[in-house]
Amino acid sequence: MDHQAYQDLVEKINRISDYVFKKEVAPLLEPEIWLTSEELADLLKISTRTLQRMRKERVIPFCMIRSKCLYRLSDVEKCIAQRIVTCNPKTLDEFRKGYWTTHETLSL
Repeated sequence: MDHQAYQDLVEKINRISDYVFKKEVAPLLEPEIWLTSEELADLLKISTRTLQRMRKERVIPFCMIRSKCLYRLSDVEKCIAQRIVTCNPKTLDEFRKGYWTTHETLSL
């Protein structure tokens, strides 16, 4: 293999590596969406009491911040994917779009 072919090959490998690295890092850059109990209950079409029971039984992950229960949307999506809880995927997509629409407007 001559020197020029080797350099071309190394350059292509570096570009592939950069592309893969960007794909792995990109999802981490998106800020996490946190839901209140009321938002999550509305999203899942359940009562807040049912949500409280799910917390007590450790069915759904949550975090207590200043005596307020918050839920990461990514955790909720995992529970839905594992069929621990049910939710219409269309409803979930609509919530995500609505969330970013209102929060982008607020930050402007």
